[in-house]
Amino acid sequence: MKKNEMKKNIILSLLIIFSACSNKLDDNKSIMSTMMQWKQAVLSENPREISKFYSNDFFSEEIGGKEQVAEFWKIVINAGMIDGIEINLNTSEVDLNGDVAEFLIFDNEGEVEMGFILTKENKAWLISGTLSESNENYEDDYLAEYGDECIQIDGLYRCWDVHVPDKLDDKYPLVLDLHGWGDTVEDQKNISGFQSLADTFGFVLVWPYGLARSWNSGEECCPPASDDDIDDVDFLRKLIEKVSNQYNIDTKRIYFTGLSNGCAMAQRMAVEASDIVSSVACIALHLLVPESQNYSPVSVMTLFGTKDDLYYPSDLPGALENLNTWKEINNCEGDPKETWRSNDHFTLTYENCDNQTEVSLVTINEGGHVLYQGVQTDVNTSRMAWDFISRFKK
Repeated sequence: MKKNEMKKNIILSLLIIFSACSNKLDDNKSIMSTMMQWKQAVLSENPREISKFYSNDFFSEEIGGKEQVAEFWKIVINAGMIDGIEINLNTSEVDLNGDVAEFLIFDNEGEVEMGFILTKENKAWLISGTLSESNENYEDDYLAEYGDECIQIDGLYRCWDVHVPDKLDDKYPLVLDLHGWGDTVEDQKNISGFQSLADTFGFVLVWPYGLARSWNSGEECCPPASDDDIDDVDFLRKLIEKVSNQYNIDTKRIYFTGLSNGCAMAQRMAVEASDIVSSVACIALHLLVPESQNYSPVSVMTLFGTKDDLYYPSDLPGALENLNTWKEINNCEGDPKETWRSNDHFTLTYENCDNQTEVSLVTINEGGHVLYQGVQTDVNTSRMAWDFISRFKK
């Protein structure tokens, strides 16, 4: 009798364990199915479709609530950041705890690329939060040298990659090409096209690294650099000083270009380091800081696509408003002239400005946020940027 009772208990225990394992296996499959569909929605660049996989109770500090999800993904898509997102679900892990699960996606180096919290609601698994990689301790990533060359500032290594063409004689210009928010130096090298321009026209090219892939271009952009009030102006000044001493740089021809957050940072350098910056031509963001007291007029060109939301005024000024800001800063007179047109693409320029400077806005019809040739336009915007900045000297 006791043996039969013991067998029953063992069988019952095994059934309970099997049932629990089966339920867990079913939940894992359901979670993976949700994330596979979410991935397809992301790759299809459909914000409304993406938002379907988020719980009504969703909240994260980066995005906000469920009502902000579609708008967040719209910004990401318009910024051209989808191409830079790696979603390899084969490297994912699920940590299931009842009706709550943590879902981690790893990159090729085993680092967490993305993290989500999912909850089970009416038998369906939905994203209810994020486990974003914390930037609180990003300083740990900068305690050792990286890139081609470095300096130390406040105990952290601030570094850059550099390209020097084979045949350079006499003194030559320096161009700093700043990556966008969330992008890497490699991303910028691959899309901007400035390396081939350096080889063709003969200038030293530098790609600086922003801390945690961000630049402090002003309060609005971009964390964590902006949140932590990182002094990127000081870093870039010191970079220029070191590179100028190391290579045969013509310090009257120091130029900035860059994308998005990098473009806003380039414009910040124009107003806060106008004593050393000769000219700026950059893509897809605005000046986000006020004019410096010691500002001396610098020629500035910005380039925007009409499919970029940032071309139009919203919480930030639009492209035309930014053009007029630079008009006021450089004390330009008269109305802007159309100085270039090709089909529906055109440039507006204020030519009569202090210190013989110019202020230009290039509008590329149907162009996107990542406004480089072969990416989101057929126009060689990098060549346009170089043709502009190379005309000016200190």
